[in-house]
Amino acid sequence: MNIIKKDGRLEKFNIKKVKTSIENAARDSGAMVNESDLNILVNDVEKVLLKIRKDSLVTSSYEVIGTIFEILKRDGFNSILRAYVEFDK
Repeated sequence: MNIIKKDGRLEKFNIKKVKTSIENAARDSGAMVNESDLNILVNDVEKVLLKIRKDSLVTSSYEVIGTIFEILKRDGFNSILRAYVEFDK
């Protein structure tokens, strides 16, 4: 899958960046997230993106961010979500 960055560049999508951004938001929020929860969150983000983009396999930074927001909210990681929102500004 490829991703259109905020500046319009096209890159190969790297799921490790999603994991790092969630880890950073968790650290910034002071929330404890174990490796298992983190892997579930990251896998859920990837599954949603693949389902949404099954035909084109091109997503955007905005779609990834929105998907992360929804997954964190759905799974009750509200403090991490708040830190992620602040980080993304």
